[in-house]
Amino acid sequence: MFKKVLIAEDEDFMNIALRIALEDLGVIQDNRDYVVNCDQAYSRVKKAISEANPYNLLIADLSFKGDPEEREISSGWELILAVRKIHPAIKIMVFSAADRKNIADRLFKDYLIDAYVHKSFGAANAFKTAIKAVNDGQKYCSVNLRRFPGDEILAELTGEEKLILTLITEGVKQKSIAAYFKKKEMSSSSLSHIEKKLKDLREKLNISSTFLLAWHCKERGIV
Repeated sequence: MFKKVLIAEDEDFMNIALRIALEDLGVIQDNRDYVVNCDQAYSRVKKAISEANPYNLLIADLSFKGDPEEREISSGWELILAVRKIHPAIKIMVFSAADRKNIADRLFKDYLIDAYVHKSFGAANAFKTAIKAVNDGQKYCSVNLRRFPGDEILAELTGEEKLILTLITEGVKQKSIAAYFKKKEMSSSSLSHIEKKLKDLREKLNISSTFLLAWHCKERGIV
């Protein structure tokens, strides 16, 4: 069984539930192995590597609270990519409220995750099953995920589009998104670029306003 596990989850009750589930499996964790944002998670992974005691497993949500301008890494999507660069061998499990099959499919295909567990009733048992499966070198995906018409379009969203959608659903203004992109030294960080991207997304998804776009993305579990 895994000896060193890191959990990135900003809901206290979920953190506690995951801790109990791990203890049931015989995995006893230090308080430092439970963090509430992506920057803390990335820092812990780097520190563990420098101490020659790397994590075996990262468990992360996809979205986190807080102002993205105050964070280097603002989402679980970004965290997975960042951690993979410095620790390719680590196993990664996503624990998310998003119940969309296309999201899980993309994470397995493009982000090379090892398990996707949907936060739902009975999730603790699914979480334990997933831990055992990944520990045995298998993949695991919750069986209660849904598909909808148009999922094939959403599956093709770029990383930049997904980040914009994530920030929009968190209530971040377009000017702040542009400032965040500039801080991250992304290739296109102008306000006009953000506005054009949102316009293109509205047309692609046949949605009339940015407000409805944010609502749609949240309801459909796109971000």
